[in-house]
Amino acid sequence: MRGLSNEFMASLKNGLLKPILERIKKDDTLMLAIRGGYINIYYRGGNLIKITEQPTSFELYFDQKYDLSENRSTFHLLNLPKRITEHIQVAKWISSIAVLKELMDFWFIENPRLEREAQQLVERENNRSSISGITEYFITDIEYADSLNSSKFDITAIKWPAKGRTNSRNCRASFIEMKYGDEQLTGTSGLIKHIADINRFLSNRMNYSKILEEMTTQFNQFDELGLLKFNHPQNNTVVRLSDFNKPEFIFLLANHNPRSPKLKRILSSPEFKKHIHSDNFNLRFYVNSDAGYALHIDNMLTYDEYMIRFT
Repeated sequence: MRGLSNEFMASLKNGLLKPILERIKKDDTLMLAIRGGYINIYYRGGNLIKITEQPTSFELYFDQKYDLSENRSTFHLLNLPKRITEHIQVAKWISSIAVLKELMDFWFIENPRLEREAQQLVERENNRSSISGITEYFITDIEYADSLNSSKFDITAIKWPAKGRTNSRNCRASFIEMKYGDEQLTGTSGLIKHIADINRFLSNRMNYSKILEEMTTQFNQFDELGLLKFNHPQNNTVVRLSDFNKPEFIFLLANHNPRSPKLKRILSSPEFKKHIHSDNFNLRFYVNSDAGYALHIDNMLTYDEYMIRFT
């Protein structure tokens, strides 16, 4: 179950890990993701630092695959402590972030992950940017995966309409699949596979109830940590998600080539069309007339509205 303990939250807000939270708030290239008993700090869509709660300490981890230097000497020379119990150890990790970022920059040149970078940009624009207060979707997770029910989503989000912002219960879940370029539209992770998978996942009410609970916890803990920028209503802002509300399933297609017939062919196929009117979700396609990933209700088209674009 995704969510942090009271002790973990206290450490981030006022304890040992507070300098790390403050560092994230001062750096919009970083994203904090809440998991089950640990957090990931993402940079360019990759895991910069994983922080796991232990009984009497915290364990910090950097994936050494990102160090392309001989024998991974650059990372080893940093001599970073694996377990931290003192502020001086936290300070050492923070002072090393610039070096760790550079290692990841070099790795991404040889191993680009453009879709994951775009996912993190979606999170930043809708949660923490100068325009996030006017958007209508809050990102609760990227690269969501649960091996117990074989679920995997690029982005999970809470839709909170601007006109209903005074009511913190006026929310519903949204599941977003992002594709960067047309090469990812087909195959084992293509659009047909995703829409079939979400239909299967949401047909199990236990799956749906569990992920709603996780998304609720994540949103409220992000808010408590000061990682969401929006005008809070005067009444209680604790978000509630009900499994009686039909969720949205959104395709966010980045940098689609409008001259290619591939997308229209996929969306017109019988395999895709049999899922477009599901009892389990409302299908939407994100569009925007201007550049950017600010998510607004008016930018979410139904299947029929989206297909008009091809006529």
